[in-house]
Amino acid sequence: MAKNMNELFDNIYKIPKVPEVVRNLIIQLNDPDFDIDEIVKNVSRDQVISMKVLRLVNSAHFGLSRKIVSIEDAVILIGMKQLKTLVIASGIVSAVPELDNFDLKTFWSDSFRTATYAKWIADEINTDSEMAFTAGLISNMGQILIHMGAPETVCEIEKFVKSGGRRTEIEQTLLGYTNAEVCAELCRRWKFPDVLIETIKQCHEPLKFENPSTDACIINIAEYLSACRRDNLSLEDMMETFPADVLMRLGIEREEFSDKLPVLLKSNSGLDSLAA
Repeated sequence: MAKNMNELFDNIYKIPKVPEVVRNLIIQLNDPDFDIDEIVKNVSRDQVISMKVLRLVNSAHFGLSRKIVSIEDAVILIGMKQLKTLVIASGIVSAVPELDNFDLKTFWSDSFRTATYAKWIADEINTDSEMAFTAGLISNMGQILIHMGAPETVCEIEKFVKSGGRRTEIEQTLLGYTNAEVCAELCRRWKFPDVLIETIKQCHEPLKFENPSTDACIINIAEYLSACRRDNLSLEDMMETFPADVLMRLGIEREEFSDKLPVLLKSNSGLDSLAA
């Protein structure tokens, strides 16, 4: 067992590295003066990410009338905002290697769904949907790092989770830190913006913090809904244990949100082929 996070990271043979073009995009998420041409140029230079993005853009999800063969064309037809989310998702997925005894396909499917729901909620309350999407996408990457750095503890954690225990409490007890804290540390090492690091740190239990982040509350709700969707819960069952106190921090009434829930749950990222 890794006794602290530094030991955990020391135990990881190869810490995932985010592509530079993705790191730069995330740094620029809050920059209204970003250079579109420079972004397009940088994405085009990364052949692996470009190929993945073009494959996504040409998928049935987007339903475009003609085949897109360049990043420049993609920007024209789907817009820079959508392009950035595709590039970030492609780069983050590419950064994670195949792992023994870890279902990456299910993990990414859950992450894509969380990111998509987070983006939808952020749009509803007129906050930064690109930041919410990115935070939702990476909010559980600490699980991957724990699997890589403390594999002897993972089975024990999962055993308690399956028996009904709360993951954060189990991780804190067995490891001394949580998945969210590990992910926040990874984001710090990736030199991501402080606002994103703080969002990730808070997202699993935002109301435990003195000043809960709006984005963290969004991710918390999105993660809850994503897990409900994965487990095929009905709308009634979802609302029965819904984190209404977190929703209140966003200024959204429970009844209003319940009415909109069927629309939100139909949201589809179109990203699942990345994890195939």
